[in-house]
Amino acid sequence: MTKCPLCETEMRKERKEIEKGVWATVEICPQCRDEWIDEKEHDRLVDLFKRKTFNLGGSIAVRIPKEIADALAIQEGTEVNFSVQDKKIIISKATA
Repeated sequence: MTKCPLCETEMRKERKEIEKGVWATVEICPQCRDEWIDEKEHDRLVDLFKRKTFNLGGSIAVRIPKEIADALAIQEGTEVNFSVQDKKIIISKATA
């Protein structure tokens, strides 16, 4: 077990939802309540949200990670809207 870099208290590991539908193993200091993730867990989270585009007919496609699709209740056939803001693509679930 590791010690808190702030107060030197033994930290405990816990599985925690860091965003809706996205779970990570974090180390929590019981004294100062700070939360930390190790480098391996950080890299796993970064890879979870990184995807490569691919050709699909005359379009460029990208797969939505299952964790994100589950969190937003998106499945095959769900209508989504695309918009662009600050050079970012925003994908949102279409409202009825």
